[in-house]
Amino acid sequence: MKKAIICLDVQEDFLRNTLDYVAPLCQRFLNRHGDEYDAIILTRWVYEELQGQNTLLLSHPKAVVVEKSTYSAYTEDTRKVLEERGIEEVHIAGVDAELAVLATMFSLLDAGYHVKILERLVASYHGRNWESMMIARHAVGPENVIPLGGDRVYA
Repeated sequence: MKKAIICLDVQEDFLRNTLDYVAPLCQRFLNRHGDEYDAIILTRWVYEELQGQNTLLLSHPKAVVVEKSTYSAYTEDTRKVLEERGIEEVHIAGVDAELAVLATMFSLLDAGYHVKILERLVASYHGRNWESMMIARHAVGPENVIPLGGDRVYA
């Protein structure tokens, strides 16, 4: 089964103090496991105040950067990447658990993809990780919300 990872909105202007930990965790995961994926999509939320600045904190040689202005990362550009590469399973990581992560999960489920959430690579602005992951477990099954990717933030 071909699989992709979507890392949502891990960008400097979103993290600040309380969510800073998720960037090094996601980057370390991509460094170690990125080549295991048939597609890597890094989303970047764009809004007027950015004035065209790229504040994305993640990178990988295979990554495709998709700009979005909606909570769900399942945009037309994302759909094209997934279809062109024959993706059937999508893993989700990034920011924000109660909005972008759940919106993307539901959009991908509606589109027929098998979805897994990498729980330890998800962060929440409002401290709602636990509630969000409970909703995800209900929607995709507890076996698909996997405690994968967590590690020490600072070595």
